[in-house]
Amino acid sequence: MYYLIKYGYEGTMFSGFQRGNGSNSVEDSVIRVLEKYGISSNMESAARTDRYVSARGNVLLLDTEKNIADVMGILNSKIRYMFFYSYSELNGYMNPRHNSMKKYSYIITDKIDIDALMETLSEFVGQHDFANFCKVDGRNTVRTINEIDYTSHNEFYIINIYGKSFIWHQIRSIMAFALMGNKHPFSIEGKFTYLARPEPLVLMDISYEHIDFVNFALNHHNSFLEETEKSVKTRYMLYQIFTDNPDKGH
Repeated sequence: MYYLIKYGYEGTMFSGFQRGNGSNSVEDSVIRVLEKYGISSNMESAARTDRYVSARGNVLLLDTEKNIADVMGILNSKIRYMFFYSYSELNGYMNPRHNSMKKYSYIITDKIDIDALMETLSEFVGQHDFANFCKVDGRNTVRTINEIDYTSHNEFYIINIYGKSFIWHQIRSIMAFALMGNKHPFSIEGKFTYLARPEPLVLMDISYEHIDFVNFALNHHNSFLEETEKSVKTRYMLYQIFTDNPDKGH
């Protein structure tokens, strides 16, 4: 039986995404558990994220005769820094890369002129040849970005980028171009060589036409989210301690 499974991971905790990219890659971590518990010998990925890029809604395809609830429980309990939270049972094989839309988000914590940034980013919307804004690997560099918008959260800005497919380093390249205050991206000559940091980039969701996902009980991955929350709070307090003037008040 084939299943599409949505899952997330904290990218900084892995050596990369693709299998063979260090023993602690995202795919290797999943496949080890699949093989150890006799679930499956393989998985197919809908998207391959750059090293240190996180995901909230990546998708994998799995062929297994095991009960899907048991599979989800094993994956959630045996793989650190990942959570598996919804699935869809398929009538047959489908390539998980044949999606209808991907959504990426880039988190900005610096103070910026958001209007100026969005003005530049709007020039990337539509169909363009992104050869100067990606790592060319033999694939067609013409891509379509359907929309770019943003939301604000406390003092952060979250830039949301929507498109059916992206090429290697494309989003990090266009974010670097805009964050550096550049204008008119498709008037430049030659390759733009800068990349925005990978850690603030998150693959938020992948959607498919005519496919609905069933939510798995949230308490099966709450332990990971709770652990992440505690870790973030601890790191924040360490920052406060390290930056506090030790001579203050003495």
